[in-house]
Amino acid sequence: MKMKIQGLLYAFTLWLAACGFAAAQSNSIEGFEVTQAGTKTVVKITTKEPLRTVPPNFAVANPARIAFDFPNTANGLGRSSQDIGQGDLRSMNVVQGSDRTRLVLNLRRSVPHEASIDGRTMLITLTEPQQALAAPGGQVASFAEGRSDTKHAIRDVDFRRGRAGEGRVVVDLSDSTTGIDIRQQGQNLIVEFLKTSLPDNLRRRLDVVDFGTAVNTVTTFQQGDNVRMVVEPKGVWEHNAYQSDTQFVLEVKAVTQDPSRTSQRGRYTGEKLSLNFQNVEVRAVLNVIADFTDLNIITSDTVTGNITLRLKDVPWDQALEIILQTRGLDSRRSGNVIWIAPRDELATREKLALEAQQQISDLEQTRTETFAMSYQKAADVQKLLSDPTQRILSKRGSAVVDARTNTLFVQDTPSRLEDVRRLIAKIDVPVRQVMIEARIVEANDS
Repeated sequence: MKMKIQGLLYAFTLWLAACGFAAAQSNSIEGFEVTQAGTKTVVKITTKEPLRTVPPNFAVANPARIAFDFPNTANGLGRSSQDIGQGDLRSMNVVQGSDRTRLVLNLRRSVPHEASIDGRTMLITLTEPQQALAAPGGQVASFAEGRSDTKHAIRDVDFRRGRAGEGRVVVDLSDSTTGIDIRQQGQNLIVEFLKTSLPDNLRRRLDVVDFGTAVNTVTTFQQGDNVRMVVEPKGVWEHNAYQSDTQFVLEVKAVTQDPSRTSQRGRYTGEKLSLNFQNVEVRAVLNVIADFTDLNIITSDTVTGNITLRLKDVPWDQALEIILQTRGLDSRRSGNVIWIAPRDELATREKLALEAQQQISDLEQTRTETFAMSYQKAADVQKLLSDPTQRILSKRGSAVVDARTNTLFVQDTPSRLEDVRRLIAKIDVPVRQVMIEARIVEANDS
C-alpha cells in the first residue's frame, strides 16, 4: 500500500511538472519547409499559434549561420536536425531550452536574409549576394523592415565624433519599427527612412568638416513618402550601422591603405555578428552574446528592462558596449568571465572592496626585514622609500639606516615588504662602467 501511494505521488509530481512545462511552452514549431525560388531560398516555418513579431535573431559570418530564438515555444517537429542542401542552406538544427527554442540555419556562406510574419507562418528569405550586387543605384541593404500600417517621423538629426575618430550620424526616430534602407551611390552613402516624415527645421545640410572625421556633409530632405539622407564621406572609408530602441546610428570610419598601420584597426577586435531584437529583455540579448563568444556572462539581479536592437556585421565587443551604454550598464572582465551590472552598482562594489582591502591592510601585522646594500647607499634608498610624493611604505611602515654597515632596516606589512624587496633588487645593481685602455709606443731610428 505504501509503495502504491509513493507511486501515485511520483506520477502526480510528473503530471504537475508536465503541466508546468506545457504552460511555459505556450507555442510550438509544427512545420519546416524549404523551397527554391530562382536565386532565393525560402524557409517556411509554421507554428501552432500565430506569432506577433519576428523572433529575436542573429547572424554569424564564421561559421556562417542564422539563429532565431522562439520564446515560450517547444519543438513540435519530432526531430532536432535536418540536412537540406538547397542553395546556400546546408542544414538546420533545433535546440529546445526551458524558456525558448532556438532554430539555427547552417549556411555554406554568409548571405543576406529577411524574415516576415503572416499569422502562423514565418518566412525566412535567403538571397544570393550576386542579386544584391546587380541592383541598380548601388548595393541596397535592407537594414530594418518597417511596418506598412504605421506612419513614422524623425525627431532629430545630430552629428558627433567618436572616440576612435569615426563620424557618427545619430538619428532620433519616433518609434523603433521604422523601415531603413542603406546603399552606396557613387562616393556617397544614401539612407532611406521608409514612410517617414521630416519636420521643416530638420530639412538641412550639415557641414561637419570641422569635426575632423571621414564625413564632409550630411544632407536630409523629404523624398515623397520617405526621408532621404545623403552622407558625403571623403577618402577611403567604411561604414557601419546599428539601432538601439529609437536611436539609429550610422558610423563612417576612415580606412588606411597601408595594412601595416595598426592605428586604423580600431578598438574592437571581436568576430562580427548581426543582431535583430524587437522589445526583448536585456538578459536575453546578453545570453545570445554569451552563446556566441563562449564567455561566461554574469548579470546582476538589478539588470532589467527590454531593448530593441538592430546590428549588422558589428564586432561582438562593440555590440556589447552598445547594449551597456544604452541601458546605463558597465562591465568588468576577469579571464573568460564578464560581470555586468548598473554603473552605480559596480562603482559602489569597487569602493566597498577598496575600503575592505584598506581595513585588512590596517589590521595586518608588521614585521622587520634587513636589506644589506651592495652598490647603493642605504640612506638614498631610505629617502626613496619615504618620499611623500611616491611613498612605497604604508602609513605604519618605517625605514632605519645603519650607515656603518650600509644596511637598511624596514618595518612594514608583508605585502609592502615584498614591494620593497622587488624595488631594491632592481636598483641595487652595479653602475655600468667603461674601461679605456691606452698604450704608448716609443720608436726611434737607432
